[in-house]
Amino acid sequence: MRKIKFDDGYSESDFLGVKKYLDQWRGTVIIAGLSVNQTTTEGSIMTDLLISDIDKITHYDAIVIPGGELAPALNADQHVGRLLDEADDQGLVIAGIGNGTLVQAKGGLISGKMFASQSSIVANLTAAGGIYIDEAAVVTDGTIITASPPNYEEISYAIANALGYSYTLAIDISFEKVDQGWNYTITVESSDKHIVSRMSINLSSLASSEKTLIETFNLTQESEGVFAKNLGILANGYYVVDIEAESIYGNIEVRTDVKEFSVGSN
Repeated sequence: MRKIKFDDGYSESDFLGVKKYLDQWRGTVIIAGLSVNQTTTEGSIMTDLLISDIDKITHYDAIVIPGGELAPALNADQHVGRLLDEADDQGLVIAGIGNGTLVQAKGGLISGKMFASQSSIVANLTAAGGIYIDEAAVVTDGTIITASPPNYEEISYAIANALGYSYTLAIDISFEKVDQGWNYTITVESSDKHIVSRMSINLSSLASSEKTLIETFNLTQESEGVFAKNLGILANGYYVVDIEAESIYGNIEVRTDVKEFSVGSN
């Protein structure tokens, strides 16, 4: 997963804040700028490459435009405008934080799109055809993502989700023999220890590829990222598990047929 950041006089806090979370997906974040030595709101930093040296933006998966004082310089650069046009045409994810959304607006990327922003530039973005979502920290509208700082965690998850990356779930089915039969317990562990706030499962029987719902179980969080539930004594047969997970931001994700197991062959 390769991402490029267009930076010139940008907010270093925006850059480091987002990079911290994007690194969880083992992506490669490349700093691109109008000059080799970039001035930041906190100091300076060396770029990995010049924007003028980028031939094809489709070599990358996403563009992240941080805030700060970069907008006028980037908006005046014709090469930046061409690259953003190409990125939009090819369906790349283009994210902006704070004043970075002004660069999206100059490129025509906000027109007709819902957006999040700090109050000081809402008028600029609505004038560019954007639809303001009041009190939203992050808004994803298609491949365009907008955020007001410092919601770095939220925008990082939005970028990762838009790229098709997400946490993985490890499912374990354990059992023990009791007088009445086999007592089963399911344990689900998320690779991201922080993102899931609630989890439930649908337990269904499986016969001739037909699923019949038996019961929905709400799992108990036993530790960070680990949820479990005793399913009780199950009759002999084949079973399949679907999972519904709610994130800390209220997003619900359903994953079907995540685990199949049989009872009676133990």
